[in-house]
Amino acid sequence: MIEKLKSVTLTVLILLSLLLSYLLAYSTPNYEPLPPSEYISSELEGTKAKLEDLLFPDQIVLHFGNQQHTVLYPDSTSYSTIFESVKQRKMERFRKVILNQERTNWDEIREKQEGVEVRFRDGLPLSVLQNTFQIKGDIPDDTELITRIWIFASSDKKSAGTYLFTDSSNTAFEVLGADFTAKDVENFTAIAGTNPPYVAASGGEYYLPVNPLPAASYDFGYKEFPTEKLKSSLFADPSLTRNLKDRDGSQIYTDAKRGLQINQEKKWMKYTDPLAVTDSKNSIKENLDAGVQFINQHGGWNGTYTISKPQQQHAFSNQMFVFRQVYDAFPILTEQKEGYGAIHITLQKGVVSNYERSVVYSDLKLINQQKSELIGGEALNAKITNHPKRYSIVNVFPAYRPTLGVKTVNLSPVWAIEFKDGTYEFFR
Repeated sequence: MIEKLKSVTLTVLILLSLLLSYLLAYSTPNYEPLPPSEYISSELEGTKAKLEDLLFPDQIVLHFGNQQHTVLYPDSTSYSTIFESVKQRKMERFRKVILNQERTNWDEIREKQEGVEVRFRDGLPLSVLQNTFQIKGDIPDDTELITRIWIFASSDKKSAGTYLFTDSSNTAFEVLGADFTAKDVENFTAIAGTNPPYVAASGGEYYLPVNPLPAASYDFGYKEFPTEKLKSSLFADPSLTRNLKDRDGSQIYTDAKRGLQINQEKKWMKYTDPLAVTDSKNSIKENLDAGVQFINQHGGWNGTYTISKPQQQHAFSNQMFVFRQVYDAFPILTEQKEGYGAIHITLQKGVVSNYERSVVYSDLKLINQQKSELIGGEALNAKITNHPKRYSIVNVFPAYRPTLGVKTVNLSPVWAIEFKDGTYEFFR
C-alpha cells in the first residue's frame, strides 16, 4: 500500500511540474500600461530637457524695406537677442483672419516695410507656444499650427502690427493686444543690419542667400546605447523578455506585450507598447509633456533638439511627435525615417505607445572641422527653378546630412529641399 501511495504521489508531482513548465514557457503575462511617472529611470547617457528647451524658431527673418532681407540662425548672437526680446512681450486677444478676404497686401509689407518674422518650419499649436511666449487670455482652438510670428512697422512708422500665420495658406490671427512698437521693429532690424543679404522666394515661403553661404563640415566620435541597458530601461521586468530574430536580421525582445526591436545595420531602435484607441480627446500639450518626460528617462537628448512635424490633428487617436537634433545653426536630416539625429514618439492620453530613435549618438568630441560653403545666388536659384519637381517644393533651407563611419559620424552641410509629401532631397 505504501509503495502504491508513493507511486501516485510521484506521478502527481511530475504532472504538476510539467504543467508549471508549460505555463512559464507559453503563458501571456497580463501587464497593464505603466503611467510615465512609473517607468524605470534609465542608466543611459543623455541630458534631461524641459518642453520649453525644445521650442525655438529654426529661422528669424528680418525685413529692412527696399526689398532687402536677411536670415538669422540659432547659432548667432543677433538671433538670441531678438528671440529673447520677443519672448518677453505680451500677446493677447486674437482675431481670426481669412487672408483672401483682407485687403492687406502682404507682398508689399514684406518688401517695403521693416519687420521681423519668427519662423517655425513645421508649425506649433498656440497652447504649446505658451510655454515660450507671453501669450495671454483666451486663445483659439488648436486646430491649426502657427508657422510664423510676423511683427512689422506701419508705413508711417507710427505703430506696429503683429500677426500669427498658420500652416493653412489662407488663415492667420491678428494679435490685437501685442505690446510691440515701431521702435521695437527698428531696433530688431538694426541688430542684424550687417548680416548677409537674402531674397524672398516662392512668395516669401522661404529665403535664399544672394551669395554663397559659409558653412563647415564636422567629424565626431560616437557611442551606442548598450542593448542590456535599453532592455532594463524599457521593460518593467527585463528577466521576463524573450529574444527573437526578425527576417531582416533585427533583434527583437518582448515580454509578450511590449516589444523592443534593434536593427544593427540601420543603428535604429523601435519600442512598442500597444494601446487601445479611446473615445476621449487627446491634449497635445499633455502628450508633449509626457513624451519629453519619457525621453528624459529613456535615453535623454544627447545634444540640442527641437520639435519637428507635430501631428496633432487626430485628436481622438494616437499623436506622433518628431524631435530633430540641431547642431550649431542647422537641423540634422536624413532621407529615411531611421536616421541619426531624430527621435520619434507616439502617445495617447499621456501614455507612450511607440518610441523610436537611433542607437548611435555623438560624444561631441570634435575630431575634425573643415570650412565649406553652400551655393547661393543665381546658382542656387537655378537648381530650384530647374528641378523636375519644382511645383511640389514647399521649403528650401540649409541642413546637416549625417554619414556614419566605423567609429565616427560626419555632418556635412547641404541644401535641403522639402516637398509637399514631407520628403527631402539634398544638394550642395
